[in-house]
Amino acid sequence: MKANKRLSNIRALLKQEGIDGLLLNSEANVSYAAGFDAPDTYGFASREGVSIITDFRYVEDFKRFAQPPVRVFQYERSLFDTAARLIAEHKMKRVGFEARHLTFAECEILHKLLGKKISFIPLQQTLEPLREIKDAQEISCIRQGIRIARKTLAFAKIRVKPGRSEMAIAADIERFARLNGAHAIAFETIVASGPNSSYPHARLTDRILKEGDAVVVDMGIEVNGYKCDLTRTFFLGKIKPVVLKAARIVRQAQELAIRGVKPGIPICSIDEIARHYIAQQGFGKNFGHALGHGVGLEVHESPSINKKNTHKLEPGMVFTIEPGIYLPGRFGIRMEEMVLVTQDGVEVLSGNPRD
Repeated sequence: MKANKRLSNIRALLKQEGIDGLLLNSEANVSYAAGFDAPDTYGFASREGVSIITDFRYVEDFKRFAQPPVRVFQYERSLFDTAARLIAEHKMKRVGFEARHLTFAECEILHKLLGKKISFIPLQQTLEPLREIKDAQEISCIRQGIRIARKTLAFAKIRVKPGRSEMAIAADIERFARLNGAHAIAFETIVASGPNSSYPHARLTDRILKEGDAVVVDMGIEVNGYKCDLTRTFFLGKIKPVVLKAARIVRQAQELAIRGVKPGIPICSIDEIARHYIAQQGFGKNFGHALGHGVGLEVHESPSINKKNTHKLEPGMVFTIEPGIYLPGRFGIRMEEMVLVTQDGVEVLSGNPRD
């Protein structure tokens, strides 16, 4: 059912773009079209179905998961020979490709194999807009990942203490997540303490945590190819009043933004709710990133929850809400939850924001 629904959406996309087929080589889009996690693979979508082109390492594994109209092909001479053969067999005239992912060298190879018989049409977006709306199975995978992430963050709260290094805590987090069902870690875990927490995407260091530190822990879990992304800020010992004030402001901004989520409203309005509140409290210049981002087959995908995105929220969208305040060289506060847009409002997938 899922494969057929996705093929129906792909057919509509082909018609909309005026193309006969679509060559896919971004891992997330190939996996979406296939209906299962498909790394190191190319996909070719036509009105008849989806062809997955892979090598000896994956072919038998993929065949276990592929359901009609998805077919799996093993290439022998080269991936491009197989892709060109499939395109020729379908008697295509106009084939779209992912302009942001297919290299110039790869385009040249396909042109040489197919000559002037085919027109290749560069597309900035292909399946990304389709992926914005999650189906029940996708949401189930994300929920499973969030359950593991929340359990892991509860464990992290115990391990985050003075005398331990950022690297050691990150190692504890990733080991615990794996032992509790994570198929993979969605991205490099962030443990940023003291002044390091003022860098929104801080790199791990061997800094030893101290009393009075704010410690930002940002981590994600992958289950069946689907990611989740949560952040907590922990406080060690006696905290300076300005840090506690910033934490209260970030939490309130997040709660206000979550309450504002409902289908049909412009995405930029959600960003504006949090940004306006933080600015009112005197920290506007200290919140420089977008309020959130879509999460699914990629940690960062559409929709981007930012002040420029005028598209409307739709039921089935899953994204983060993660306001922050960062004072360079001093401290940073970030709190991140994941939400689902429902038919009449919002569900916080990651539970009570105050957990």
